[in-house]
Amino acid sequence: WNLKEGTFCFDPDNGDPGFVFKCNSEPPGLNDPIAQYDHDEGTAVIGGFVYHGSGIPALRGRYIFGDLSKTGGNGRLFYLTNENRVVEFPLPGGTALNLWLFGFGQDASGEVYVFGNTTGVPFNETGIVFKIVS
Repeated sequence: WNLKEGTFCFDPDNGDPGFVFKCNSEPPGLNDPIAQYDHDEGTAVIGGFVYHGSGIPALRGRYIFGDLSKTGGNGRLFYLTNENRVVEFPLPGGTALNLWLFGFGQDASGEVYVFGNTTGVPFNETGIVFKIVS
């Protein structure tokens, strides 16, 4: 991350916040990601799993991941299409997740679970686990 952010080069700006810019030449030994999205879409990518379950056949073989929070406590769920395009999960009734998204799990059957909470900190008693279903 101190050389690139996604497909963009990164200048740490001598300890100031830093900035990204279009690379004129690639730093040696680095590979670009297969997908990316802008900070306008979220705060931090939360890695997930390739879906191997049977409950949602349309997602089989797709990478499921998310973002910590677009705005205070509103994490987002995504998956990649076959063309590696980032698509947001449609949630029931068009509602928001209304959680800080902290991680994913996968059971022995390949079904994927989402971990989050309402406080945004890794302690307290607001943790929630959801199973992704169709």
